[in-house]
Amino acid sequence: MRLRNGQVAPLFALEDVYGRNIDLSSYKSKNKKILISFFRNVACPFCNFRIHQLTRKNKNWKDKLEMIFFLESKKEVVLRSIFHQEVSPIPIISDEKRIMYQKYGVENSIFKFLGTMLSAERRATFNKAKEMGLGIETDEKTITTIPADFLLDENLNIVEAYYGNNASDHLPFEKIEAIL
Repeated sequence: MRLRNGQVAPLFALEDVYGRNIDLSSYKSKNKKILISFFRNVACPFCNFRIHQLTRKNKNWKDKLEMIFFLESKKEVVLRSIFHQEVSPIPIISDEKRIMYQKYGVENSIFKFLGTMLSAERRATFNKAKEMGLGIETDEKTITTIPADFLLDENLNIVEAYYGNNASDHLPFEKIEAIL
């Protein structure tokens, strides 16, 4: 079931891959918005390209926005990835059993993934990410998860629930900046 704007975000208290306790309720009333993003796995060039972009944006947004990333990959696999180690201090939470994915209504669709790969523009993004070294080799090959982003206000209410229409579709940066 998809979440909607105005709802309180499902709470969690989980350990990120770096061993830090990430308790969503502790973000309440910090006078910052919170972006929670759900990705496939460390092998996904689309996901890694978006993580790369968000990590770069974090330099400008860090006074107004906290970010939390979820990956389906095992903790050990994330930690083997030098690229993902460079994402810190942004928390990355390993959710290989997809518990939070289910609570947030993140979708699986082979049809949306195939539609992504049929688009010349998205294939170009895929190839650019691979050229940048953002397609990491692993035995994890989950491809059906469609990304989702949730922008929360200071009280943990969902300001924008964004469910991707394809495997590379995320909440547009312009929308995030407008809300910030």
